[in-house]
Amino acid sequence: MKYEAEFYEAISKSNCGKWSKWVRDNSIHVFPCVCPTREQDCIFIEMYFELLKTSELEKNEVYFEKLVEEYNVIKNSETEVSLWLDKYESVWQNSHFNEIIRIKTSTTPYTKIEIPLSNEEFKNISAFKKLYSRCYYSKEINNY
Repeated sequence: MKYEAEFYEAISKSNCGKWSKWVRDNSIHVFPCVCPTREQDCIFIEMYFELLKTSELEKNEVYFEKLVEEYNVIKNSETEVSLWLDKYESVWQNSHFNEIIRIKTSTTPYTKIEIPLSNEEFKNISAFKKLYSRCYYSKEINNY
């Protein structure tokens, strides 16, 4: 991805230890920044990181399209839909996708940068997330 060298250079200079921990073991969950005043490098790092995660998801658009197609074939069978939900629950839980990336720039006053993502580029993951959520929560409601 473009600016990768600048991303890692900014991490090496950043006072925020969470990013250097992520570089050592990128399986570590990166929590949102809680610093009252954010460094420009830290804002850049977080923005790049969020775009990096999103670009990884974009590579799986065809996969998510197949999941939606699979659902459309079985959508009239409550049993099959329940099995589909079970089968893809971990995909749903691990597909961290938001249609808008929000990066906090300051706590006081609270300000943020918002980056809207293209609906066309992420239509299948967005469709899967919405479809799965709708089915999952209606299943949960029906269980009570």
